[in-house]
Amino acid sequence: MFSSARQKLIRDCISTAFPDATIASAQLLTGGLINTNIKIEFSSHRAPVVLRLYQGDAAVCLKECAILDLVHATIPVPAVIHVEPYGIDNSGPFCILEFVNGKTFQQLKRTNDLPAINQAAACVGEILARIGRYQFSKPGRLENDLTVGDPYVEGADVVPRLLDLFLQSEHLQRRLDSSFQRKLHDLIWSWATQLQTLDRDHALVHSDFGNRNILVHCVNGRWQVAAVLDWEFAFSGPPLLDVGHFLRYESRDTPLREQHFSRAYVESGGSLPDDWRRLAQVVDLTGLVECLTRERLPDDVTSEILQLITATLEHCRL
Repeated sequence: MFSSARQKLIRDCISTAFPDATIASAQLLTGGLINTNIKIEFSSHRAPVVLRLYQGDAAVCLKECAILDLVHATIPVPAVIHVEPYGIDNSGPFCILEFVNGKTFQQLKRTNDLPAINQAAACVGEILARIGRYQFSKPGRLENDLTVGDPYVEGADVVPRLLDLFLQSEHLQRRLDSSFQRKLHDLIWSWATQLQTLDRDHALVHSDFGNRNILVHCVNGRWQVAAVLDWEFAFSGPPLLDVGHFLRYESRDTPLREQHFSRAYVESGGSLPDDWRRLAQVVDLTGLVECLTRERLPDDVTSEILQLITATLEHCRL
């Protein structure tokens, strides 16, 4: 249940796009660690929508909505219905999005339906290759108008230096002891030569391309991607980061979806370098380690991230 103040906020936000609509129900959608997503159903026959409340500033809201508008023609994403980047009555930034039916890839995995998982994984590979076709002028941060701003770090060896930057975080340092930090530093720099080939990549990178942000559904007997969600961290850079993130939980000994995903990715125009599986894991370390720099992180999430980092340290030694 929402508090009376939150209920009023929801009504006020929805009325900016639908002034005459009556809300029948408001349901908090789970899965997001940062922003708040609320499914809104109406008393009329109007289709349900999602009210997305941002913790970040107006720029985050504007950037994500600009990306959704950019890719909507070729990538399955929710349609942007209304945007209020500066909020109303101190609400903070929010937007109203199309509600897309489907289950997360995480939920599909838990069914252990191998044909369905394989079909969906192949479609994810195709969709990720399409995302990589969006190219920018250079690598770096995406501004709210989708121009490319400053790089995350200047000069060469972007990935190792970025990870070293994350290792300086006080929040990370209270979660990892100094010997563990040293192992991460040594591993990432042992891959420096191979990682340099990614420094010049300037494709659209989702940067949170995980099981929870990919909705799938069955259409005419085949599983496919219904929507790719949560684009707030997107930037211009190497698509291999998204490859590594999607395969983050894939077992090396008993792969479940990798061959279906990677085959469709390459057949759809994606490029995979030599030793790409381990290289993608190493690149994905930046995302895992960045999570540990956040001030607030649930204990179960922290434990899960540490397990993934430890596995990468074991599998990717040169």
